[in-house]
Amino acid sequence: MKILIIATYFPPQNSVASLRPYSWAKYWSRAGHDVTVLTTRKHDHPTNTVYPYTGFAVREVEMPFFNLLRGSLGKKNAEKYTDSKNMPKAKLRAFAVGVINKLIQWFQTKYGVLNACRMPDLTDLWVEPAFQAVANERWDLVISSAWPYTVHRVAYKLRKAGIAKLWIADWRDLWTENHLYPGMWPFTIFEKRNERSWMTVADFITTVSDPLALVLERKYGSKVSVIYNGFDPEDYENLPKERSFPQDGVFRIIYTGSVYADKQDPSALFQAIARLHEAGHLSPDRLQIIFYGNNADMRTLAKEMNIVDYVQYGGFLPRQQVLHFQRDADALLFLEFKSDHVQGILTGKLFEYLFAGPPILSVGIGSDMSASTVLNATGRGESFGENVDTLAQRIHELVDGKANGLERHLPVGEERRNSAVIQYSRKRQAEKLIGLVSDT
Repeated sequence: MKILIIATYFPPQNSVASLRPYSWAKYWSRAGHDVTVLTTRKHDHPTNTVYPYTGFAVREVEMPFFNLLRGSLGKKNAEKYTDSKNMPKAKLRAFAVGVINKLIQWFQTKYGVLNACRMPDLTDLWVEPAFQAVANERWDLVISSAWPYTVHRVAYKLRKAGIAKLWIADWRDLWTENHLYPGMWPFTIFEKRNERSWMTVADFITTVSDPLALVLERKYGSKVSVIYNGFDPEDYENLPKERSFPQDGVFRIIYTGSVYADKQDPSALFQAIARLHEAGHLSPDRLQIIFYGNNADMRTLAKEMNIVDYVQYGGFLPRQQVLHFQRDADALLFLEFKSDHVQGILTGKLFEYLFAGPPILSVGIGSDMSASTVLNATGRGESFGENVDTLAQRIHELVDGKANGLERHLPVGEERRNSAVIQYSRKRQAEKLIGLVSDT
């Protein structure tokens, strides 16, 4: 088949969202399909992770006005105000830029607008040039993976024009019933209309978990399927053999990824540690929790709970380094989402954890979540919800176990690639996705 994948998130952009469409391009092209990826122009960034574009084509379309938007508030324009004569102008400009940025950030955080997930968004400007870049060909299959929602607008135009024979609309998160961002009136009215009209035209709709699928099924029926995020064993083949952390007897719990305020909360874990510390069962030279990722600095919360010496923040790192840390951790922390709308948000991080090796500690909102189902089915971890007593007991056992030479990592060989885990590989999920079309 001649396949077009539309996804603004794509390598080398360092985001777990980039890996979902990349895995489709990689494994579908290996299976003999003619694959093209339509994405935004990628720019240099220190955390970029280069993946080979082997066997498929990538067409990058620049965001209109990108350089103008970046340059108008950037260092280049500010340099002309650096001399003493223009210093007042520079200070005024810096103040104005700060106010504008804070205002934009407030709208992004509060409503999700200008943040790739709710209307309006800057990628609205990308729709028409993206459409024109691929409209002169015919495609057997177009698959668009959101966020941002605008990738679906491009695919919708292709399907309506008869340029795409079939269209799969992939939702990594919900749009009009999003669990993080409520949107802003009156744009929410247009969002509901657009989602309904677009999804009516889509031949298939996919999402990342059963709870999200149930929400979509209530609106769009049997055309909805679950395609999980996953892990790619090939990502681990070139990791350094040397251990990331010193052999100093410290039990290290690692968290990788963003932490969403008011939605994810490590407080139960911190309370368990505080309790063990107060009882004299634990000290910072025996246990450390290290957070890596955007908005993942938990040291303020740790200070409030009197365990700041147990908590570190390592910043936002390149992907290969993160995978290295995951592999060499003593335990991996997964934080459940708190949502009034859907139960069980299965992030890509959870599936990476499955293959990494260390035991997974799921903390958050209870044991009836999708994450708990995955952990129970694979035997890869435990869900504690907000049960501080049980969590404290497990932490005590794990730390003492390491002190006594008892490791709980999965073996590095084929034993950890059991059928319960390997079903979540990105290759298996790519095969499942293309099977939707093959079965029609």
